[in-house]
Amino acid sequence: MSSTTGVMHDWFAVMGSQGSRLEPYLRGDSSQALLWPRVGVLELGPSASAPAGARQYVTSVLAGWGLGADLVDDSSLISSELTANALRATLTLETPEPIGLRLLGNEQRLVIEVWDCGPGVPVRRPVPDFDAESGRGLQIVEALANRWGCRRASAHVKSVWAELLLPRPS
Repeated sequence: MSSTTGVMHDWFAVMGSQGSRLEPYLRGDSSQALLWPRVGVLELGPSASAPAGARQYVTSVLAGWGLGADLVDDSSLISSELTANALRATLTLETPEPIGLRLLGNEQRLVIEVWDCGPGVPVRRPVPDFDAESGRGLQIVEALANRWGCRRASAHVKSVWAELLLPRPS
Protein backbone atom coordinates (compact mmCIF):
# COMPACT_ATOMS: atom_id res chain seq x y z
CA MET A 1 0.00 0.00 0.00
CA SER A 2 1.41 3.37 -0.86
CA SER A 3 1.21 6.43 1.36
CA THR A 4 -2.31 7.75 1.40
CA THR A 5 -3.97 10.59 3.18
CA GLY A 6 -6.88 9.61 5.33
CA VAL A 7 -7.78 6.57 7.32
CA MET A 8 -8.36 3.32 5.51
CA HIS A 9 -8.31 1.19 8.67
CA ASP A 10 -10.00 2.56 11.77
CA TRP A 11 -7.48 1.01 14.14
CA PHE A 12 -5.57 4.21 14.79
CA ALA A 13 -8.29 6.87 14.53
CA VAL A 14 -8.92 6.60 18.24
CA MET A 15 -10.44 8.65 21.00
CA GLY A 16 -13.56 10.00 19.39
CA SER A 17 -13.16 12.90 17.01
CA GLN A 18 -9.66 12.09 15.76
CA GLY A 19 -7.88 13.18 18.87
CA SER A 20 -9.57 16.40 19.81
CA ARG A 21 -8.40 15.35 23.26
CA LEU A 22 -5.20 13.51 24.00
CA GLU A 23 -5.91 11.42 27.09
CA PRO A 24 -5.90 14.15 29.69
CA TYR A 25 -2.65 15.17 28.36
CA LEU A 26 -1.02 11.80 28.03
CA ARG A 27 -1.74 11.30 31.73
CA GLY A 28 1.19 13.57 32.56
CA ASP A 29 -0.50 16.49 34.26
CA SER A 30 -3.21 19.01 33.40
CA SER A 31 -6.61 18.51 34.94
CA GLN A 32 -8.25 19.43 31.66
CA ALA A 33 -7.81 17.82 28.28
CA LEU A 34 -6.23 20.00 25.66
CA LEU A 35 -8.11 20.95 22.55
CA TRP A 36 -6.44 20.27 19.24
CA PRO A 37 -7.75 22.66 16.62
CA ARG A 38 -5.27 21.29 14.10
CA VAL A 39 -5.27 17.59 13.30
CA GLY A 40 -3.54 15.77 10.46
CA VAL A 41 -3.84 12.03 9.84
CA LEU A 42 -1.97 9.81 7.39
CA GLU A 43 -1.94 6.06 6.93
CA LEU A 44 1.23 4.53 5.53
CA GLY A 45 1.70 1.08 4.12
CA PRO A 46 4.30 -1.20 5.71
CA SER A 47 6.94 -0.51 3.06
CA ALA A 48 10.42 0.96 2.89
CA SER A 49 8.93 4.23 1.58
CA ALA A 50 6.92 4.86 4.79
CA PRO A 51 9.52 7.06 6.57
CA ALA A 52 9.96 9.25 3.49
CA GLY A 53 6.19 9.49 3.08
CA ALA A 54 5.83 10.56 6.71
CA ARG A 55 8.51 13.19 6.30
CA GLN A 56 6.89 14.64 3.17
CA TYR A 57 3.44 14.69 4.78
CA VAL A 58 4.66 16.41 7.95
CA THR A 59 6.59 19.00 5.94
CA SER A 60 3.53 19.79 3.82
CA VAL A 61 1.01 19.92 6.69
CA LEU A 62 3.15 21.97 9.07
CA ALA A 63 4.10 24.44 6.36
CA GLY A 64 0.36 24.80 5.69
CA TRP A 65 -0.18 25.47 9.39
CA GLY A 66 2.32 28.33 9.13
CA LEU A 67 4.95 26.88 11.45
CA GLY A 68 8.57 28.00 11.17
CA ALA A 69 11.13 26.19 9.04
CA ASP A 70 13.19 25.00 12.04
CA LEU A 71 10.14 23.41 13.66
CA VAL A 72 9.08 21.86 10.36
CA ASP A 73 12.56 20.39 9.84
CA ASP A 74 12.74 18.97 13.38
CA SER A 75 9.21 17.57 13.15
CA SER A 76 9.80 15.90 9.80
CA LEU A 77 12.97 14.26 11.13
CA ILE A 78 11.16 13.07 14.28
CA SER A 79 8.29 11.66 12.22
CA SER A 80 10.73 9.88 9.92
CA GLU A 81 12.59 8.29 12.84
CA LEU A 82 9.39 7.21 14.63
CA THR A 83 7.97 5.81 11.39
CA ALA A 84 11.17 3.86 10.70
CA ASN A 85 10.88 2.31 14.17
CA ALA A 86 7.20 1.52 13.59
CA LEU A 87 8.07 -0.06 10.26
CA ARG A 88 10.65 -2.33 11.89
CA ALA A 89 8.07 -3.31 14.52
CA THR A 90 5.26 -4.05 12.07
CA LEU A 91 7.53 -6.06 9.77
CA THR A 92 8.00 -8.56 12.62
CA LEU A 93 4.31 -9.49 12.34
CA GLU A 94 3.12 -12.46 10.31
CA THR A 95 1.00 -10.02 8.30
CA PRO A 96 2.45 -6.49 8.45
CA GLU A 97 -0.14 -3.84 9.27
CA PRO A 98 -0.33 -0.17 8.18
CA ILE A 99 1.37 2.57 10.19
CA GLY A 100 -0.60 5.57 11.38
CA LEU A 101 0.74 9.10 11.68
CA ARG A 102 -1.21 11.77 13.50
CA LEU A 103 -0.30 15.42 14.05
CA LEU A 104 -2.02 17.37 16.82
CA GLY A 105 -1.44 21.09 17.12
CA ASN A 106 -2.64 23.99 19.22
CA GLU A 107 -1.18 27.38 20.13
CA GLN A 108 1.35 25.93 22.58
CA ARG A 109 2.47 22.59 21.24
CA LEU A 110 2.70 20.07 18.47
CA VAL A 111 2.36 16.35 19.13
CA ILE A 112 3.54 13.81 16.57
CA GLU A 113 2.12 10.33 17.08
CA VAL A 114 3.11 7.22 15.15
CA TRP A 115 0.91 4.15 15.58
CA ASP A 116 1.74 0.53 14.82
CA CYS A 117 0.61 -2.98 15.71
CA GLY A 118 4.06 -4.32 16.53
CA PRO A 119 4.73 -5.97 19.87
CA GLY A 120 6.85 -4.40 22.55
CA VAL A 121 7.73 -0.81 23.25
CA PRO A 122 10.63 1.27 21.97
CA VAL A 123 13.78 1.25 24.04
CA ARG A 124 16.44 3.91 23.77
CA ARG A 125 19.71 2.10 23.13
CA PRO A 126 23.13 3.18 24.31
CA VAL A 127 25.10 5.29 21.83
CA PRO A 128 25.93 2.98 18.92
CA ASP A 129 29.36 2.62 17.42
CA PHE A 130 30.31 5.35 14.99
CA ASP A 131 30.07 2.90 12.07
CA ALA A 132 26.65 1.50 13.08
CA GLU A 133 23.95 2.01 10.44
CA SER A 134 21.05 2.16 12.90
CA GLY A 135 20.27 2.67 16.57
CA ARG A 136 20.19 6.46 16.78
CA GLY A 137 16.49 7.12 16.12
CA LEU A 138 15.24 7.60 19.67
CA GLN A 139 18.35 9.60 20.55
CA ILE A 140 17.47 11.97 17.72
CA VAL A 141 13.85 12.15 18.91
CA GLU A 142 14.98 12.81 22.48
CA ALA A 143 17.35 15.55 21.34
CA LEU A 144 14.75 17.38 19.23
CA ALA A 145 11.53 16.91 21.23
CA ASN A 146 10.65 18.49 24.55
CA ARG A 147 9.45 15.08 25.64
CA TRP A 148 8.43 11.76 24.14
CA GLY A 149 6.87 8.51 25.23
CA CYS A 150 4.90 5.43 24.35
CA ARG A 151 1.42 4.27 25.27
CA ARG A 152 -0.79 1.35 24.41
CA ALA A 153 -4.18 2.10 22.86
CA SER A 154 -5.04 -1.62 23.03
CA ALA A 155 -3.30 -4.94 23.41
CA HIS A 156 -2.32 -4.78 19.73
CA VAL A 157 -1.84 -1.08 19.00
CA LYS A 158 0.76 1.27 20.42
CA SER A 159 1.53 4.92 19.88
CA VAL A 160 4.95 6.48 20.17
CA TRP A 161 4.64 10.25 20.51
CA ALA A 162 6.87 13.29 20.64
CA GLU A 163 5.92 16.75 21.82
CA LEU A 164 7.43 20.00 20.64
CA LEU A 165 6.63 23.29 22.36
CA LEU A 166 5.89 26.11 19.96
CA PRO A 167 7.66 29.44 20.33
CA ARG A 168 5.54 32.20 21.79
CA PRO A 169 4.44 34.81 19.28
CA SER A 170 6.41 38.02 19.68
